Amino acid sequence: MSCARSGSDYLAARDARQAQILAACAEAREARAGAVLVAGANLPGPDKDRQGLERLLRRGLAALANRGAQITPAFTGTDLLGPYAILLAREPAAAIKALAVALERDLPGGRLLDLDVLTPNAEPVDRRSLGLEPRCCYVCDQPAHDCMRLARHSLRELLAAVDAHLASANAR
Repeated sequence: MSCARSGSDYLAARDARQAQILAACAEAREARAGAVLVAGANLPGPDKDRQGLERLLRRGLAALANRGAQITPAFTGTDLLGPYAILLAREPAAAIKALAVALERDLPGGRLLDLDVLTPNAEPVDRRSLGLEPRCCYVCDQPAHDCMRLARHSLRELLAAVDAHLASANAR
């Protein structure tokens, strides 16, 4: 019997998390919250629970609160996709997205965080809608989606960059 995870295991984890996100959106509508924040890992490859990542996620959420975000956990945990938290935010979705993008940019290791923001109606708020630049690649300073689409970097290169980001974050 193999211990390897199949694609269907990852899809099941994604579906379970999506159900929690939709439940949080319903809760946000009922509570008249401004947004739902989905915080998790933004990692290439199958290993989504790298050492130090959960600590980075906790530090990122604390930094959001320190920057004035009024956030309340709805769901937290770790699954095959890595550690995550789904939170309700009092502030409007655009304001939370701006804080999230700044945190991804400014926090040591913040590039490894995936801070998605949705309205209570489950509509995503993306960088483009706020006039912000796309995410940069882990390895170079080109847009990440271009590097992924063109497969500019090997998984080995990407994971080395991830480990460097984590080491930098956890050294503080």
